[in-house]
Order: sequence, then C-alpha cells, then structure tokens
Amino acid sequence: MNPLRVRRSLPVFVVIIIGLPLMSLETGPARGWARQDAKPTKLVIAFASTRERWDPPYPKIHFYEHDGVSKGKLLESIDTISKGVNKSRADMHPALSADGRYCAFASQLGVANGGQTEIWDRKEKKLLPLPGVHGLLKTHQMHATFSANGKRLAFTAWAWPGSSGRWNVFLYDVPSKKIVDVPKLNVGTFDQRMPALSADGRFLAFASNARGGAGRTDIYLYDLKAKTPVALPGLNSKEMDISPSLSGDGRLIAFTSDRPGGVGNRDIYLYDRVLQKLLPLPGLNSPAHEQSPSLSADGRFLAFVSERLKGAGERDIYLYDRVLQKLLPTPGLNSKHDDIDPFVLTVNGK
Repeated sequence: MNPLRVRRSLPVFVVIIIGLPLMSLETGPARGWARQDAKPTKLVIAFASTRERWDPPYPKIHFYEHDGVSKGKLLESIDTISKGVNKSRADMHPALSADGRYCAFASQLGVANGGQTEIWDRKEKKLLPLPGVHGLLKTHQMHATFSANGKRLAFTAWAWPGSSGRWNVFLYDVPSKKIVDVPKLNVGTFDQRMPALSADGRFLAFASNARGGAGRTDIYLYDLKAKTPVALPGLNSKEMDISPSLSGDGRLIAFTSDRPGGVGNRDIYLYDRVLQKLLPLPGLNSPAHEQSPSLSADGRFLAFVSERLKGAGERDIYLYDRVLQKLLPTPGLNSKHDDIDPFVLTVNGK
C-alpha cells in the first residue's frame, strides 16, 4: 500500500485564538499539573517509516526511546523485508501495550491481498496467532489499537463476513481469541473507521460519516462497559473530524480537523469530556498539515505527524509536552522519507 503523498501548501492566513485558559488544575487530564512540577518522563514512540524501502514506499514499524526532555535514540524495528508478496509487505499504525512488550499493527501483504491485523511480541521477536482475525484474505483490516493490558484489540475492516460490507469497527478479546459482540457500534451502510481504545479498555473512539452527524466525518465515542454511545457536545464541526486518540481514562480526546479557525488546513485539537470544551495547545500547530495525533495515557504528551517545511522529510513526527507547552527535540527520530503513524507510551504505561 503506497502512502498518499500530499503536496505541501503555503499558509493563506493564520488565526490566533486568544482568551483560552493555560494549563491548570481544571484542564489536567486526570490530575492537575504545575509547570514547576514538570518532571522528565521516559517515553517509547512506535511509528511507521518508509526510510528503508522508499521506491516503492512500503512502511516498516520502528521503535524510538526518548528521555522526555531533549534526547532520544532509535531502538529495534519489526523486520518485514523478507515477508509478503515480492517483498512488498507494508506495516502501519502501531499501538503498544503498557509494558511496551506487545505491538499491535496493521499489515498488508502485497497489493492483491487485504490488510491483516497483527500483534508482535518484542521480547520473543515473533508474531502472535490471532484465530478469527487471520486468514480472511477477502477482508481488509486496518488501524489496530490496543488496551494497556494487551487483552483488548480493536481494528477496522472492510468486507468483514456478516457485516454491512463497508468499513466497520471490531473488538477482539486476545485471551479468548474471539470477536466481541458490541451492540449498536456500527451504523448501517456508513463507514466506521480509525478506532482508538482508551488504555483502561473501557472507551472506544472512532470516526464515522454516518447520517445525522455534525459534519462530513465526526468523532464518536462508545462506552464498552455500559454498551452505549457517549455524547460529545462541542467536539465535532461541520467539516472533517478524524483520527481520535484517547487518554488512559477516556476523558481527553485528541483528533485532527480541517475546521475553520485553525492555524493550518488540518490541525490537532484536544477535547475534554468533563469540561465539554476544547483545550489549548499553544505552539503545537503550524500553517502546514498536522494529523495522526497520539495522546499518552496520562494526557501529558502528544505525538503527531506534520508536513511543515522545516522537517527532515515530507512527513515527520513531532512530540509536544502539554505541561511545558512546547515541542520537544527528537534527535534521530525522523528521516528524509515519510515517518508516520506515531504511538507514544510513557515507560510505566500510565
């Protein structure tokens, strides 16, 4: 699967939003932060990159360690070069368990077969069997997401047997190796895509173009414990709202939107379900496209992709600290090619 290359565009205008509150006890995700109390937190970022196979571009999953301040280094990768049809396996959108051992991701074997959901054991260096998910070559699976304990796996699939045949979101119980029935999650003949599980495994966010939404594509949230949708007043716009990412308890939702009033065409936004409003992210967005946010479980760090002109490549991964309200240096993370689909994990998984 060749990633779609989007031409960069120069800014037409910049809107500065004023009057928004700074980080405070009110706006912390689960607890308040004071800037003077900010402490470095070791992070692991899983991401996809075409740096090793650019012509044609087939991404591969890499891992990167960061000290939470300004230093980082590349770790290992998931070796896929000898796999797939004509060595054309593409791995995308990783998600990590809280201990960092297991990595769920979407993988496509060649251009003819559908994508498949995988779980990689970083300790044992092997893929785990997923009966009920593997072996369905007529389906196309994408966008894997994990609960912190690695027991719940969600993904989106096209043409899943017994479904509407369009994109739908599915939940898989890893220990029992079974698809979990989630009533009223998918809506008719519309698309449900880009799922994101909260670390506690209770909440599932996704994007859908279902009729009756606020805009072209909206963010939805489902409570897996109560088995019911959750209202998100003030989150969606008349435009495109996609790519949700949840804090550990599901209170905060980071997402991408091209709504008017942002800094660029696509920007990253952060919504607080308790306060029912958007929170400020000063210094995060640019006049270029920002997309694919990943929020750490504690809500402090946001990793995302940007196409800003000063990056190392066409698309680069950036790391934002909400406590310090600034981008952190990430030496050695990006390449001259596409670096995409970040997932940020604090080492303690909290």
